[in-house]
Amino acid sequence: MTEEYRKPVPRPHINPEVSAPFWAGTKRHELWLQHCKRCAEYIFYPREACPTCWGHGDDLVWAKASGMGRIHSYTTVFQPAVPTFGEDMPMAQVLIELDEGVRMVGNMADVSPEEYREDPALLKVNQRVEAVFEDVTPEWTIIKWRRVEEEPVPGADTAAGNEWVNDPRYN
Repeated sequence: MTEEYRKPVPRPHINPEVSAPFWAGTKRHELWLQHCKRCAEYIFYPREACPTCWGHGDDLVWAKASGMGRIHSYTTVFQPAVPTFGEDMPMAQVLIELDEGVRMVGNMADVSPEEYREDPALLKVNQRVEAVFEDVTPEWTIIKWRRVEEEPVPGADTAAGNEWVNDPRYN
């Protein structure tokens, strides 16, 4: 935090105690998700009941997530919703599917507006990403995403016998 952060920060207004462990984790540069013990599903955004089985109370626990995922989708934002984001335009707004199965919306940390303006194709659906944390104020740390190299898949050195290698859903 070398200069004053002038952009909006998250403001959990409805039941802020429900999301407090999530925000406490971001301050430690960790990604924490709710996990339902009843149906074994991860949950994001934090809430009082599981959206899958309606488990609540002691059924919901917090678990440290891997922070790894893939770009599920993205869109290009040209017009900022708040004027202070104007310098960041155009911006890729990404929908990340975490390895734990939940999806989060966010911004890319490793793609500048200039790079994205020159080559919007540098982001790809299914691109592997990891969470990075930006301490924007003493009170708030936000999650952004950066691209990472794909982990090698055993036997992926040749397309022979690997039907998925040429499947566009995985490439």
